[in-house]
Amino acid sequence: MPYVDAPKTQFKVGEINPKILIVAAEANSEIIDELVSGTIDGLTKSGVLATNIVVEKTPQPEDIPAAIKSIISSNITSSNPQARIYTNPVAECLYDAVVAIGALIEDQVEGDFDALSMNSYNEVLDLVVETQVPIIMGILTCRDYEQGLERAGIGRVVKGANHGYFWATAALSEIQVRGMYCKNLSDTSIFDSINKDVSSTTTADPSLAAISKNKKVAIACAQWNMEINSEIVLKLIDLLVSSGYSSYDSIFVYSAAGSFELPGIASYLASMSSSGLPQLANSETTKFDSIFCVGSLIQGGTKHFKFIGDSVDISIRKISSLFDIKCVSGVLICTSLDEAKYHAGITVGDKPGQNIAINLFDQIN
Repeated sequence: MPYVDAPKTQFKVGEINPKILIVAAEANSEIIDELVSGTIDGLTKSGVLATNIVVEKTPQPEDIPAAIKSIISSNITSSNPQARIYTNPVAECLYDAVVAIGALIEDQVEGDFDALSMNSYNEVLDLVVETQVPIIMGILTCRDYEQGLERAGIGRVVKGANHGYFWATAALSEIQVRGMYCKNLSDTSIFDSINKDVSSTTTADPSLAAISKNKKVAIACAQWNMEINSEIVLKLIDLLVSSGYSSYDSIFVYSAAGSFELPGIASYLASMSSSGLPQLANSETTKFDSIFCVGSLIQGGTKHFKFIGDSVDISIRKISSLFDIKCVSGVLICTSLDEAKYHAGITVGDKPGQNIAINLFDQIN
């Protein structure tokens, strides 16, 4: 079930044209070349100038994180932050986003495939938190070569879809959400289904009366599987408002391209909210008291969903320890769509669902 409620694969850039770095492995070139071409095609069709896209190569996919770190560190720019699409709280980088493209194929790995895959995922997320540059995870984890061809849209048995187009959209989405934050904007569409004049459906717990009112809350929500994620977000908003912890005007929702991108957005918001950064002392952007990450990963034809889920959980826990801001993970890791629906509070058959938003809210008390 790899394409449940997939986000749109088209995106239009704003008035400032972004600069995109693609770091691709040379191994399995038949697959990788198609993925790189798809990514570039997706970017240029969305309005990114071809001259603003740089492709660098590494021998193997496991070399990609180190290569990205080296390139980012050697491309720090002194340009005026106001001339950028978004402010980087660490250092302004020449590139607005990075796409990592490679293929780890289980049939080709002599050692521990799972450990090698997890290491790549963890290293990429660590880099995102360290540099505050969004990095799209395009390192495939496939059971065999044919599955890699399918993910590149050139499968011999099942043609599949070129994931490069998804990654192009993800890169632009991650740039956009940071730009929106810097303009004090957020995604308000989730509130369209909420009647703010009607009392909450949740009865407030009297023990929460002492909670400080009107806390600033950020909710980062993955675009994949929005049927699931939106139910969790709506319930979470209901709990935050009914308890008095926050208000509708103090809750900001940001769309992440996917669950893997949630830690990047969370760390960006936490970093920009940190009072310990002198360069942000005069910033008028919103400073958050707590951040929630909501997403759902449903098992497909690879171990990809489990690698993402584990690495995201590790990264979000690191973010909570790095910044004096509570960061809560609400990323479901499910083997079926029905299981995900259950945890989003959706009735499956005759079995009423149990929304995990209640558990997420409890973690900030």
